[in-house]
Amino acid sequence: MSDAVGGLVSRKHLAGLLACLGVALGGCGATSKEVAVQNAKPGDLLVEADGSRVELVRAFTPGIANGLHKGVVKITSDAQDAKKQMYEVTAICSVKGEPGWQAYDNIYGDPISDLNAKRTFPVKGRWQFLFHYDGRTEKTGSLESSAWVSRLKDNLCRKGDFDDT
Repeated sequence: MSDAVGGLVSRKHLAGLLACLGVALGGCGATSKEVAVQNAKPGDLLVEADGSRVELVRAFTPGIANGLHKGVVKITSDAQDAKKQMYEVTAICSVKGEPGWQAYDNIYGDPISDLNAKRTFPVKGRWQFLFHYDGRTEKTGSLESSAWVSRLKDNLCRKGDFDDT
């Protein structure tokens, strides 16, 4: 009888162990979820788009009612020659149809390599995108248009998938 009970106990332990192992392995392949900027902490993923990941390095400073200023993000890409690049980013968000507000969202960034370095302006390599409400996008600077820029704008301006109203 003890062998039968011992065998039953061993099978329960084995089944439990296999269940735990399955849960652990299932979590290994899981990808990080994007975090809305208002809930993000340094190191959190803000945006993942077209093989690029945008992580928060330094929190944004709230400005006037529609602005987030001088947050630092790190961009990494799945590309073979992928480099990590940090940008100090500012977003000035607008409200569609609101009198006196611009008819576009504005996001711009300056490449940086040192969080503590004093920056002088204008910065070589600055980029800027104006996302007009009529669907046009104006771009200045050397940064190529990329899906992460538009998605980051949505996160910073709490629009699209990030709309929490």
